[in-house]
Amino acid sequence: MSAIRLVLLTGAATAGSFGLFYLWLRSPLVLALLGAALFGTAFMMVGASLGDDPLAADEAWRLEAGDLATDAQASSIVADPNHPPLAPLASHGDGSDVDAAPDRPA
Repeated sequence: MSAIRLVLLTGAATAGSFGLFYLWLRSPLVLALLGAALFGTAFMMVGASLGDDPLAADEAWRLEAGDLATDAQASSIVADPNHPPLAPLASHGDGSDVDAAPDRPA
């Protein structure tokens, strides 16, 4: 995430949380400012930690932590076309279990 985008999104999140505290919840001005500052700080820290490419960061983490898994170390998130990816890239709204064996029902 670029620095300009992060600052703009943080400002919008801080203003939104201030509006929520002050206008909707009718908090005192000092508490609304403190709450907005805390939320804005947390938002900026999370946004900055995501970096430019969260999938690449996740793949790098999985490569370094490969010895923690029970399977052999993978070289990519979709390392082997015969096996499911290490992390599901999309949610399975149909209730299917990606870890279930093909011969067993989910």
